[in-house]
Amino acid sequence: MKDKELARDYKTIREDYRFDPSIFSQEPERVARLKWIIDNRLTDVERIIILLYVDCQSYRKLAKKLTLSHQTCAKEVRRIKEKILREYETLTHQNND
Repeated sequence: MKDKELARDYKTIREDYRFDPSIFSQEPERVARLKWIIDNRLTDVERIIILLYVDCQSYRKLAKKLTLSHQTCAKEVRRIKEKILREYETLTHQNND
């Protein structure tokens, strides 16, 4: 039952955050880049964790949903955020050159 709930939550969130190339004309470039990074530079597991974290907005809530310790969730979310920031910096520098 827990796996089905988790899959359902992820699918719902995934739809909300799906990268759409037309967003370049609808949203600020920063948001479009972040969505592109989430869709194209993160692994499936990283994407699931970060999107569920955005939905839960708490390491403890995320940990409960994933049945992990909140320390593990915090560590993973921080690692994924750092990866997103590195990718963002790379994209920004590529576009400025």
